[in-house]
Amino acid sequence: MSETRQHIELTKAIISYVQEHFGAEDLALLTDLPGSCDKPPRVYGFVPDVFANNAPQTLVIIGEAKTAQDLATDHSKAQICEFIRFLAAQSRAVFILAVPWPAAASARQMVEQYLAVFEANNVRPIILDGMHSRAAAGRR
Repeated sequence: MSETRQHIELTKAIISYVQEHFGAEDLALLTDLPGSCDKPPRVYGFVPDVFANNAPQTLVIIGEAKTAQDLATDHSKAQICEFIRFLAAQSRAVFILAVPWPAAASARQMVEQYLAVFEANNVRPIILDGMHSRAAAGRR
């Protein structure tokens, strides 16, 4: 499936955020951008847009980019659910969801719902909306 320009820009925003806030020199950073040689691993059947971890593994980051239209699909909901389920089993994890600004509230609500379902207190959620980067409601 070809990626839209907006999806590619949202994915690049995740990569920049990870590099700026988590010290990319300490992380293996894999992306699913067109032309990328090192693709992220499948996570419960889905390939995230960005996957990063360190060695020895003490931090796992999954980043997913969604356009406003894509965020509402069953496929996207299943992806986000499974990514958070995977991260809930890690000792320290970050889930970054990049969306256009108009979709930020829906994105935050969806992420908070899945974090509660999996009791994923170890997962730091970050919503990138092009205007701000912030944790999902009620989290650091």
